Amino acid sequence: MKDKFLHIMLVDNDRHVRDALRVFFEGSRTDFLIFKSGLEGLNSLKYQDIDVIISDYFLPDMDGIDFLNMAAKLHPNATRILMATMTNDEMALGIAQAGIDKFIEKPITVDSLETIIKELEINKLSKGHLDGKSNEEY
Repeated sequence: MKDKFLHIMLVDNDRHVRDALRVFFEGSRTDFLIFKSGLEGLNSLKYQDIDVIISDYFLPDMDGIDFLNMAAKLHPNATRILMATMTNDEMALGIAQAGIDKFIEKPITVDSLETIIKELEINKLSKGHLDGKSNEEY
């Protein structure tokens, strides 16, 4: 079995959010990559195997919906999650049109994050069984 089960990328320009999530994932079965801009994340996606892409809506160089749309072109099977402190009708429409898998309202709680990670692990396991892979390959 590989050391890491899920490969997650976070893109958020807020250092406190990046640091808190880094601590949360420390010691877990998760490979956790962190970037502070959309362009940094997109450049990394060219070279990384990523299962989950989490992006804040408010990035310094683009909005999170645009970032997740571009990320989907590089990794179409990755789960895409958008985070924001507030939403409006225009953002909700953009989320729906982009086919983003989940929306998380900030501030993020540990309980909500743990629930989402467990769902993602279950989804990955079930996809592995559907693809004919054993759990040992993960």
